[in-house]
Amino acid sequence: MKKLFSIIVLILLCSTSFSQDYKIIYDFKWKSDPSDGNYNSELTALSTNGRESYFEAWSKLKYDSLKTDLRNKGIRGVPSPKEEWMFQNLIVKDLKSQTTTSEQEIFDKIYISKYTCKPEWKVLKEKSKIFGYDVQKAETEFVGRKWTAWFTTAIPINDGPYKFFGLPGLILKVNDEENNFLFEIKGLTKEKVDISKRNRPSSAVNLSPTQWDSFWTKYQKEPANIFANLNETGGTYSYVYNGKDVNAKETKDAYNKAEWKKMNLFKNPIELKPCK
Repeated sequence: MKKLFSIIVLILLCSTSFSQDYKIIYDFKWKSDPSDGNYNSELTALSTNGRESYFEAWSKLKYDSLKTDLRNKGIRGVPSPKEEWMFQNLIVKDLKSQTTTSEQEIFDKIYISKYTCKPEWKVLKEKSKIFGYDVQKAETEFVGRKWTAWFTTAIPINDGPYKFFGLPGLILKVNDEENNFLFEIKGLTKEKVDISKRNRPSSAVNLSPTQWDSFWTKYQKEPANIFANLNETGGTYSYVYNGKDVNAKETKDAYNKAEWKKMNLFKNPIELKPCK
């Protein structure tokens, strides 16, 4: 009985240690133009429990956490964000099914697409040290680019920034061959993050990867086209942008300008090939 009890305790301890909640801060650097030596930079955050994870801009994570907290308290009205973020997507990973979901908020809707593609890694013998951890090198060809990653088995979670996962430990650093994109750890805490109520159910629009690609191609050409038919006669309320009717030409022009500015930050896209 004592031996059986000891085994049960050991299993529970191991289960607890492998289900730790972590929040990892990465510095994300990228070039909008490959021919330009200048980098954009933004702090991003990976919230993971070893089974599922969320990756988004650090400023957006704070806002999504605020929305969840207010809605948990029964407060329906959510203030506008105080900070802007450049990386617009939220990447959700289910590490058990090895699927990835991408969310992007556009005006009053959340567009959600689910992907089954994943990086296939080649683990190399080369080792180094990053952020105080012993790390090992790995390489992959993914979404049209060649990537180098450094992971540590000291944190037994097969996760990492953006859509990178599948190594026998946490990815602390990853960059593409041309150094157009770089994710590197800057902070790590054992912390549980709840953003489960970040979205209103009515705001979700589920699209297949092919449907999203088609929508996004059209959206980039004329973002304000999503305003079409929003304020039809007989509606119970009117849509506005910056306090002005969405049908007004000046409103559409202002919206296009704002959205194109965001897009230009990633005119050199992370993904050169579709990730299905």
